[in-house]
Amino acid sequence: MMAELSRVEKTVILVIDDEPSIADALKIILEDKGYDVLVAGTGLSGVEQSRQHHVDLIITDLQLPDISGLDVLSAIRERDPQSAVIMITAHGTQEISAEATRRGAYTVLPKPFLPSEVLHQVAAALSKRRSLAP
Repeated sequence: MMAELSRVEKTVILVIDDEPSIADALKIILEDKGYDVLVAGTGLSGVEQSRQHHVDLIITDLQLPDISGLDVLSAIRERDPQSAVIMITAHGTQEISAEATRRGAYTVLPKPFLPSEVLHQVAAALSKRRSLAP
């Protein structure tokens, strides 16, 4: 049984947020549930990390210092149309949420959010991604 578990890859989540307190909080919440977490402080570094590592889910802020979260979403979905992406924002509007969903985001979570909300949305997005896998 133990050998079986060691062969199973952990789920990798990439968090892209320029606010260290948010990125660190998400990292702690997710690692506590057994996920492997990568962190990027800019959109471009996040896109680059998504190219360098196998990533199962991306959580990205909408407002980043270099490119927008929508641009991150488009770049990631262009490379992997099945990628699971959750957007987070403190400045969301219904129009932005609709645009993010249109571009392929699983959901848009408003800041501040509860850890339970994040974990619920992560589980749902990962489940949807797995159901779409070939």
